Amino acid sequence: MVGKLASSEVANRLNEWYDTIKRHDIDEATKLKSNIQQAFDEMEEDQNVLLYYNLIDSRYKQVLQQFKESKNILVGLKEQTEQTETDRLLRYYYYFFSGLYEYYTRNYIKAIHFYRQAETFLSYIPDEIEHAEFHLQIASAYYGIDQHFFSLSHAEKALEIYTKHDNYVNRQISTTMAIAANRFELNRHESAISLHNEAIELAAKSGHVFLEIVGRYNLGICYEYLGELELAKESFETVLDIEYPREQKKDTYLEIKYMLARTLFKMDQLEEAKQWFHAAQALAEETNEETYKTKLAILHCIYIETNDSLLDEELQTLKSRKLWHDVVDSTANAARYFKKKEMYKLATKYFSEALLAKDKIPSLHEEVERT
Repeated sequence: MVGKLASSEVANRLNEWYDTIKRHDIDEATKLKSNIQQAFDEMEEDQNVLLYYNLIDSRYKQVLQQFKESKNILVGLKEQTEQTETDRLLRYYYYFFSGLYEYYTRNYIKAIHFYRQAETFLSYIPDEIEHAEFHLQIASAYYGIDQHFFSLSHAEKALEIYTKHDNYVNRQISTTMAIAANRFELNRHESAISLHNEAIELAAKSGHVFLEIVGRYNLGICYEYLGELELAKESFETVLDIEYPREQKKDTYLEIKYMLARTLFKMDQLEEAKQWFHAAQALAEETNEETYKTKLAILHCIYIETNDSLLDEELQTLKSRKLWHDVVDSTANAARYFKKKEMYKLATKYFSEALLAKDKIPSLHEEVERT
């Protein structure tokens, strides 16, 4: 009779699988998952290894943007992983991956709450790449609530680690973009654009096509904010011309199409803007992306059929989710448009709304500190 496969051997394979997931190497991660599932049929019983597999599988599904499936796994593991006798490494992964889920669904405060719980176990994690991943992800969450100094500090810690590892060039690129994004929000515009270009160049040189797409998209956002609309349009169109399997990254292409539509509306290129608007709208419906459904409805109320009552209703949806950065962005955009159209009463109203929303942003940090 053939002996059972040692659970430690399967755990080593799970470590290898997780490494490919952290590198976002989808093809290799998919192959390894198939091999690991076969190994489980031959493995001696070990509940911790089975728990480890399920946690890593939840992360794998996040990378594939199968967020509902990831959440279902995490909910099913909640009671087991929160028990004090559960291995510290497994508890760390549970809280960290739960934070990632909340981040992907734009619940940034909840994400930070989980990350902070994960951080209490971080000192037990010997792998410095895991530390880098933690710092990069919490940096992204702090960016989501406009806490740019906190975000920048964590991103710089992540980059310091990633630059020491040649096989994590893709994460180095992502972290560089995170630093650039924070610099831009801190009004260091030239430095941010230069850093985005460095990231794009490294992505192109190393063959990371999707990261090149993200970099050029980020550059377009910078130009749109600065009012350099031709450059913004060129950036977004260049992104959409790059060949890439879009089924894997529908959320990113939704954002790109939304921004291209908004840029074209600002340029008064209405027919082309409407085409991209409807393309983004269809993708938002397909992915059930509620935030972008709202943001697209706001564009409709401003540029296609002016209706401040409906606009206020859509803005309230963003406010209810405490997405104050999006409220500031949308109301300021509406105000500038109405001013351009000499609709001064509406312009004044939405400039005031933008200022009020901006005052709400510090409360997000206060809420994080209370959790």
